[in-house]
Amino acid sequence: MIDCLRGELLDQLPGQVVVDCMGVGYLVHVPLSVQNDLPSEGNVRLHVHYQVSVDVRSGQSEHRLFGFLRPDERALFRLLISVQGVSATLGLAILSARSTEEVRLAVLNGDEGLLKGIKGIGPKLAQRIVAELSGKLGAAHADVVLAGGGLGNSPKAEALSALITLGLDRAKAERALQGILKDHPGGAPPLEELIKLTLKKL
Repeated sequence: MIDCLRGELLDQLPGQVVVDCMGVGYLVHVPLSVQNDLPSEGNVRLHVHYQVSVDVRSGQSEHRLFGFLRPDERALFRLLISVQGVSATLGLAILSARSTEEVRLAVLNGDEGLLKGIKGIGPKLAQRIVAELSGKLGAAHADVVLAGGGLGNSPKAEALSALITLGLDRAKAERALQGILKDHPGGAPPLEELIKLTLKKL
């Protein structure tokens, strides 16, 4: 399995890039949000999701690479396409229209409206995405909190553990948490609110 690609950015089209890795050009599908953060040229590193689909009638297979700048972007993409009705193309559309933080926050808040505004997502699919992903993210969050995350039992430590479990970069999460706590000198907000405020700040 291909986990990542590092090479020279050769070409870009909307939603697609070509990365030259030691003389082999790989066509990689990327969300527009990722593409906007790529340089116009030079070396890049993409975290890759490798997908093989087979046409049951013809037996022909299609191999596609999907690229992301951060592991948490790829992790969220994989969660999205695990939902019935969310194809890889639609998963890219979601992450092109919304940032990873916005999607996470929508799921945690049960905000189906943010997803329904994306082309290709109707009310039923938006409801399914929120229901299924909130369960998965909620379970991961609960596991970390119950285990103490190995970081202590303070609200900050528990929130940091949950954010890391959600795939966020530890250093960025710590900085964002520190900023939220400075805004609340009277004491840390409840854990759930602290996580939501931090996601908004990232």
